[in-house]
Amino acid sequence: MASTHSAESPWADRPSSQLATWCLVLGGVLAVLGGLALASPWAASTLIDVFCGVTLIAAGISQLAMTAGTFSFRGFWLTLLCGALSIVAGTGMLVLPKAGVEALVIFLGIMLLFEAAAKLTAAFAIRENYPWGWLLFDGLLTGVLGGILLTTQPAEASILLGVFVGINLLSSGATFACAGLWLKNH
Repeated sequence: MASTHSAESPWADRPSSQLATWCLVLGGVLAVLGGLALASPWAASTLIDVFCGVTLIAAGISQLAMTAGTFSFRGFWLTLLCGALSIVAGTGMLVLPKAGVEALVIFLGIMLLFEAAAKLTAAFAIRENYPWGWLLFDGLLTGVLGGILLTTQPAEASILLGVFVGINLLSSGATFACAGLWLKNH
């Protein structure tokens, strides 16, 4: 049986080359998305709010559809309640986008702190095989952004959500691009 990788394959002697290419592509995509978010932070915040609202409504409708055929299911009432709450929350995000954005700011602040902890942990765990300094910088920046979001005034929340999502995307894009360049050279 023939091997799927020939000796002439460009990936045979440099297994990290494919990873480097994907890091560069992902870095570019994240940088473009980050730039768009920074160019129009209110639009980015509103788009995030609408996406979350529509997703919650779709999830709620799916749960209600499931409960329609499973009345004898032991968790029927709980599933029905969760589906209804999901629809109400999603509708609230669409009808009251400012309140939805403010709720998302709190959620995103918490999420960014968890992401920062993961990046900082990874930076120290993979020091020999990765450009860990960039990951350390990205983790510290992500932690600062999360902390600021959690301490911001509600009036600033809508703009900050878009700006910080943009900064986070740019930071992550730069980290992936630098990792891709590093992997291509090593």
